[in-house]
This record gives sequence, C-alpha cells and structure tokens, in this order.
Amino acid sequence: SGSRVSAEIIEQQQQNVLSDNRSSVEAMHVIKQQAAQMKEALLTGRIDRIGELLHEGFVYKKKMASSISNPLIDRIYETALEAGALGGKVLGAGGGGFMVFYCPDFKRYQVMQSLAPFNGIFKTYQFVNDGLFTWSI
Repeated sequence: SGSRVSAEIIEQQQQNVLSDNRSSVEAMHVIKQQAAQMKEALLTGRIDRIGELLHEGFVYKKKMASSISNPLIDRIYETALEAGALGGKVLGAGGGGFMVFYCPDFKRYQVMQSLAPFNGIFKTYQFVNDGLFTWSI
C-alpha cells in the first residue's frame, strides 16, 4: 500500500540522519532554507523563483532517500521540464502518488500535453492575491 511505502521512505530518511549521512542531513538543511526563500519570492513578486526552488528541492530531496524517486517519476519530471516547467516535486513522502509542477505563463498547457501519455489526472492551480480558496462543482 502507499502508506507502507511512505512509512519506509520516512524511516530511511530518519536512519540517514541518525547515521549522520552527510549528504542527507545537508539536503534537509537546504530544503529548510528553501522554505524561507519561497516566502521571500512570494512577498517580492518573483513567482518564477518558486519553480527554480522546487527544482532545487527535488534534486536535494532525492539525496535524502533514494526511494523518494524512481525511474518513472524521473521520466515524468524530465518530460515536464522539457515542456517548460521550471520545477516540481513529489508530494507526500515520495515514491509515487502526486506531483506538482510550477509552469510559467501559459507553459502549463504544453506540460499537460507532454505528460498526457503517462495517463495522470491534471489539476491546475494559480497564485492569487487573496489567499487560498477552493470550490467543488
């Protein structure tokens, strides 16, 4: 099940920290710093920087535990970047499930078209001035 896989990934991350796996611990510090950088990007209106930070975070997160990604996730990720996404991430602990990509301007349509062969379900999002809101139809 997905929750078992997630639990194994989290366990691997914990073991890397406990065993002082240098690249894993360094990766965690970088990801923590990126949260502050994302906040700054939002506050200063440099929204494309979020895509760049997502990409850097994806690269570092894969160093935290090898099972965060797999060949299929890597293929999906590379396909999205080639189509115009600036970055993305696997949501949750990793290993599959959901991915999010940051696409500047109207690149989302190219990215969605390039990812269609993977048979995923697409949900779009956008940044707004008024904070988070959701609705169902």
